[in-house]
Amino acid sequence: MDISSLNIKKILIIDLAFIGDVILATPLTRAVREQWPTAEIIMLTVPLTEEIAQMNPYVDGTIVYDKRGAHRGLSGMWSIARELRRYKFDLAVCVNFALRGAVVAWLARIPYRLGYDAQHGGLFLTWAASHIRRGIKHETENHLEVLEPIGLSTKDLSMRLIPPEKAISSMEEKYGRYGIEKGQYYVVCPLGSYERKNMPMPMAAQLIRELSKKLPVYLIGGKGEKIELDGYARAGSLPDGHVFAGTLSLQELAVFIQNAAGLATVDTGPMHIAQAVNCPTAAIFGPTDPKVWGPRNENSSYLYSNEPCSPCWGKGECKDNICIKKFKAKDLYEKL
Repeated sequence: MDISSLNIKKILIIDLAFIGDVILATPLTRAVREQWPTAEIIMLTVPLTEEIAQMNPYVDGTIVYDKRGAHRGLSGMWSIARELRRYKFDLAVCVNFALRGAVVAWLARIPYRLGYDAQHGGLFLTWAASHIRRGIKHETENHLEVLEPIGLSTKDLSMRLIPPEKAISSMEEKYGRYGIEKGQYYVVCPLGSYERKNMPMPMAAQLIRELSKKLPVYLIGGKGEKIELDGYARAGSLPDGHVFAGTLSLQELAVFIQNAAGLATVDTGPMHIAQAVNCPTAAIFGPTDPKVWGPRNENSSYLYSNEPCSPCWGKGECKDNICIKKFKAKDLYEKL
């Protein structure tokens, strides 16, 4: 498909997935920007990931699709589509397999619509890419496959986020309040999106103690994880005030990770944030495949035992979680 003749001035990138997915779409947005350097590029996100999309240097703005709130159900889908019509987009790129993005782009009457053929999405698209992945490769590369029908790609597969000045200033205030010195602390993220990803308590406690011999250690996680993180902090003998559980915005978290000496983590959103702000990262993988989701920067590495039952993606029965539990704390902290 020769797209050079198309008069593309406004582009909507629809990404309604999670934090990591939006970050991993950076090369895709870079490829679109390289093709249309003067176009206005807007990303449609869910409320959770809007702050992440706002840090993408190849995106000019964001629109929120609150599919579980204000835009819930079919009436909400129609409402967001009517809102999008006012922008008069020329092209929509639907990043996810879910049918919703393709339908919204169609309802918004965007002339050119690109996405995947999954769930009959091709019925609503101008160009449809195959949803069947060709071999096991990193998710940044998988994301680029949606651009193949129009012949786009990029050689730069790196992820990149640029925190705004507001978040930088806000973290400066917090550094002063908590007595934190930039570049002189470690961050540990011991909890994942489901239990099998989590660092075992004894491993995390030993990791915290060993890292604390070099620099102060801070734990991060979501608001709902505070009780559990407090337990990790006590086990690792951390002082009060060393747990940030939902107390930082995502943009502040990006600044906090960017200024850290290193991040020790499981496979979760902050790991991808660390890659996008170039923070040295040591990650532990078990039920997921690091070939698909793992860190790729030169200053980062991961642990993976490649058990016969892995990756299980958290499905099925698991008695011992050996894929995580077989590692020792030193296996991880020696990588930082």
